[in-house]
Amino acid sequence: MRGYKPKILCIAQQKGGVCKTTSVLSLSAAWALEGKKVLMLDTDPQANLTRNILDYEKLKKDISLLYKGKQSIKSIIHKTPYKNLFIVPTRTALNRIENLERTLSTFNALKKALPQVAKIYDYVVIDTPPSLGLFTISALLAATHVLVPVQPTFFCQEGLGDLNETIKEARESNPGLISVRYFITLYDKRTVISQDLTETLRSQLGSMVFKTIIHRNIAVEESQYAQRTIFDYAPRSRGAADFKALAKEVEQWLENAS
Repeated sequence: MRGYKPKILCIAQQKGGVCKTTSVLSLSAAWALEGKKVLMLDTDPQANLTRNILDYEKLKKDISLLYKGKQSIKSIIHKTPYKNLFIVPTRTALNRIENLERTLSTFNALKKALPQVAKIYDYVVIDTPPSLGLFTISALLAATHVLVPVQPTFFCQEGLGDLNETIKEARESNPGLISVRYFITLYDKRTVISQDLTETLRSQLGSMVFKTIIHRNIAVEESQYAQRTIFDYAPRSRGAADFKALAKEVEQWLENAS
């Protein structure tokens, strides 16, 4: 397809508990509702994204088969209960690959596989582990865009230096990685620290931080427990409104960044 540019979005953050997996699902679901065809990849051995949207116990094919070279990516794509939304799931056994199979082909598995399917989908969105190990690096080597959720806490912002350095190193092997952006998540307007650290991040990174803020919202947590998207569980909630607004901002960035 002449002029086609794949949109492969890696959502990465080495700090856990920052709404990363929820952001993957919510952004993907928002785009799917708008008629976009979206493929999610779960590369986190915790398998939270997979558990949230599929029957985990019935899985027979998952992303570990791709990393082992035993299956093509097309053969492990699963439909979800939601129109236009698809997933390459994972299982906790993926941990064994992290520990035992750190080869060059493993690091490049996604980079090699995704061009086979990227043209079929409007967006490919990769969920990564809360670490800077094999699977995060593999995702960065395949991505065209990186989105970083940042909770306004001291420890989360302190860890950005290591993540940014890893992204910089990945770019040396992946010239297709064209843009990085950040967004504030789990924001609590009642606390001074949320306000101060958000201002600090914006002063440091400027327009690289999206305007939309994801506020702490109980409906988002409840939707996780219910194993439903926020738009399905509580479409009129603050959480749904926040993620819908963020999806519009991110979509504009994906379509225009070069």
